[in-house]
Amino acid sequence: MNKSVYKTVCLNDLIYKLKLSNDDIQKILAEFSCPLNKDVEYFLKLKAIEFEKVNLARTYLVYAINNNDSKLCEIYSLASGHLVLDSKISRAQKKKFFGTTYSFGRHINTHLIGQLSENYHNNYNQLISGTSLIELAFHRIKEKINAAQVQLFILTVKMNLNLENFMKVQVFLILVKIKIKIC
Repeated sequence: MNKSVYKTVCLNDLIYKLKLSNDDIQKILAEFSCPLNKDVEYFLKLKAIEFEKVNLARTYLVYAINNNDSKLCEIYSLASGHLVLDSKISRAQKKKFFGTTYSFGRHINTHLIGQLSENYHNNYNQLISGTSLIELAFHRIKEKINAAQVQLFILTVKMNLNLENFMKVQVFLILVKIKIKIC
């Protein structure tokens, strides 16, 4: 893996600050490929711009910069969400998860990592590690948590053994595991 510096660009900034046309943005996004999860690619190329415009999600493009050359190496999208707690959750579990037993109801505001992927176009995925990818997304979430006082975030994924092991190393608490058969 090359020693690169990473620069994150918000799709919203391309739309509203730089005022790029949809065609110009589509040319940028056309350089992204994720053969491991076509849903991510579909979202990025066909839904991300519209989600930005109606404030459903913020999509971030991460570029690896090496010797003044930049390559789109990953994307991630963040959205607001909520978690409904089971009414049977114990006081001890509340204390463990939230640091308090204060009665705050069953609905908890969260941040959702809706999309998270390396870019496999021209092997650009080799420019960033999975750990760096997660760290960049976490950094952005931490900024949002500090601004919005939201303590939880949710990552929805199609689970496989490699991803589950990676998530455990990254100290994810896997609350729900749903088996999905991938054909």
